[in-house]
Amino acid sequence: MKNPVLRSVDVTNFRSVRGHVHAPLDAQVVLVHGENGAGKTSLLAAIELALTGAVASLRRADPTYAPQLLHRSAVSGEVVATVGADEDGDRRHHATLTAEGIVAGSALPRELAAFFGERSYLPQSLLNQLLQIYQESSSGADSPLARFVGELLGIDRFDAIETGLAPLQDVRNLRKVVDRWQVVELERDRADRLAQDERNTLAGIDEGIDTAKAILGRALAVLELAIKTDEAPDAIDAALAGLQQEDGLERLTDRRRQLGSIRRELADAPAAAAGPIRDAADAIAAYSRWESANGQALEAVRRRVAELLPDSAMPPEIPRFADEAARALASLNTRSSAAAAHARQDAARLAEAEAELDAEKVRLKSIEDEIALLPSRAAGLASALADISAYIESETCPVCERDYGEVGRGPLAGHVHDRVRTLSTSADRLLALGRTRGDASAATSRLAGETDLLRARAVKAEELATLDRQAVDSQSLLAELAAMAPELAEGGRLRAAEIAARRADGDRARREASLVASRQTVAAFAAAAGLTTDEELEPIQAIDRIEKALAGEAERLERRLSARRQAHDALTAIRAGVRRRDEIVAVAAGQEAIANRARDALRRAEALRTQGRALRDTVDRVRSAIIRREFNERLNRLWRDLFVRLAPGEPFVPAFRIPTTVTRGLQPKLVTAHREGGYAGGTPGAMLSAGNLNTAALTLFIALHLSVPRKLPWLILDDPVQSMDDVHIAQFAALLRTLSKEHGRQVVVAVHDRQLFDYLRLELSPAFPGDSLITLELTRGPRLDTRCLHRRLSFQEEMLLAAA
Repeated sequence: MKNPVLRSVDVTNFRSVRGHVHAPLDAQVVLVHGENGAGKTSLLAAIELALTGAVASLRRADPTYAPQLLHRSAVSGEVVATVGADEDGDRRHHATLTAEGIVAGSALPRELAAFFGERSYLPQSLLNQLLQIYQESSSGADSPLARFVGELLGIDRFDAIETGLAPLQDVRNLRKVVDRWQVVELERDRADRLAQDERNTLAGIDEGIDTAKAILGRALAVLELAIKTDEAPDAIDAALAGLQQEDGLERLTDRRRQLGSIRRELADAPAAAAGPIRDAADAIAAYSRWESANGQALEAVRRRVAELLPDSAMPPEIPRFADEAARALASLNTRSSAAAAHARQDAARLAEAEAELDAEKVRLKSIEDEIALLPSRAAGLASALADISAYIESETCPVCERDYGEVGRGPLAGHVHDRVRTLSTSADRLLALGRTRGDASAATSRLAGETDLLRARAVKAEELATLDRQAVDSQSLLAELAAMAPELAEGGRLRAAEIAARRADGDRARREASLVASRQTVAAFAAAAGLTTDEELEPIQAIDRIEKALAGEAERLERRLSARRQAHDALTAIRAGVRRRDEIVAVAAGQEAIANRARDALRRAEALRTQGRALRDTVDRVRSAIIRREFNERLNRLWRDLFVRLAPGEPFVPAFRIPTTVTRGLQPKLVTAHREGGYAGGTPGAMLSAGNLNTAALTLFIALHLSVPRKLPWLILDDPVQSMDDVHIAQFAALLRTLSKEHGRQVVVAVHDRQLFDYLRLELSPAFPGDSLITLELTRGPRLDTRCLHRRLSFQEEMLLAAA
């Protein structure tokens, strides 16, 4: 992102900002003004939330702050910050607010977000805490001071080297960081023990190999193979593979399964053939006659139902169609009739409400005219008292909230009525007019709301006509369906009978064909099994003889298959045992080599540890020299220049004092030094006044911003002028002018003092072409949305001077 510029911020229901506020920010200087509570801090915090996804100052005060960001009168909110750049165009960063908290949006990258929170935005609550934060900052790598030192001096690599080499001081810490260190030690210790364990395992493996060879010999005998168990396993595998062609067990199983199925079909065939045969021709003819008589009427009803209910899919079955259509048409008739009746009621009530509203307006105007004709002074006070009397409900005054009973002069309402009568001869009339005007105003508001609601939900004439037409058509169709109910029921019954007759006729034909095929299959199986069958032999008897022959063959094949499986399992066990034995021999032989390598690795690691400790000491010395030089000569000098510029009369100047010895745990102290030298005071809190203490914090923040490389050219300051006199303010305005016009910073400053706002607007006004200033004024009523009035000022050349 090159040369980023804050374009605008949009805030909706965020903290004290109610409603939506759009604030343009695309100027070199933006001044924000508003009374206390108007929303200045909320506007600047919204920029931080949109860009970083959080509000750091609120998180420091309350870690559970997120649910409190949404305005109490809203259910949702949003903040959007638009950022423009030379090369990327405008980007929108936003976050959404709910009652539960923050919904993550598109924030800046993590590095830029951290820079914004620490170097670009100074919230009002942080101004008094900034010196304390840096004074009490720890030496950790994530502390604010450590991050600033890394950005200022660019010694992140030194810190990384020092942090990475820290465990080298103690072997116990080194084992936690270098996982392989302890692993190598364990390998060295257990190498001999593992070698002995592997040698003990060899005896059990040899025993398992002998057992597998015995099982293999018995299996080979069953298979009648002339091969010895001592031969190579591959040769035995080849011999077993030659027996694969004998495997016909699956084929025999399939044949026995088919014979069982044929047996069941032959057993069921007589009963099926003797069963009743439906007369399909009669059923088909009966349905055809019904369809000729009622088909066109049914199709016409189907078309009308489809037109009236285009989104409903009706079933094709006649009885289901009648039921579904009747239910859908009844529902449509009910909805259309109810909607039409409700629309007519709303139209009638709208006409009545409009007439009543006009009458109330005329009545209210006549009351106002009559009140205006009464005397102006005494009558005016009497009128005011008359209006107040409408709010008197007890002895507590609605103006000052004092209990009138303490005076002891009777009731408050009676006192006000007496006072009205003494002020004007028209008091009674004013009292009546006041109450009547309140009633008329309330009635006018109520009738206006009711007419707006009725107009919003009014139904057009075309829609009302459509509803009436749907109600009439649906009622007509319901009547037709009711009249056709007997014919539709008869048609459904005849259609079901026709389908059943056709299905029964087809089943009978398929069953007869299946019986013929079954007899042919039995004959083929008998021929395949080598059995001679008498042509007059019943199929069931032939199946019994075939199954008996197939069972004997299956038993023989199962014995051979079991033997072949045992032989394969024994060969697998022999191979695994031989392979495992070879592995154990190799492992036992290699354990000593592993132990030697482990000892060599530990010796080399110890040498590297010695070198690392020496390197860490060297890095610490170089780092300490750089920090002392740059911290004292760069940051303290810039801070001094800024502080002296804003507080020219203060003799004590704040500064960081860096330890003169080691800076490994960087913990500088905040001190004050005398301008003339030779005297160092205490901390800034003990030596400076409240105004100069705020000046010290403000100039420290600006110095921190200017000391590091510029990542975001923005300075956002929330009410930085606290306890400053006129000299400080004048110098502060000059500093802002220098930062914006010479150093290219986009400055956003929020103040609540009106005179200071007008002064800064004059001092920071555009001074050359291209310079710009935007003023934002935030206002808010008791029950109104927040408003942001902006004004853009640009450079205008003085024409009189130019002419001269």
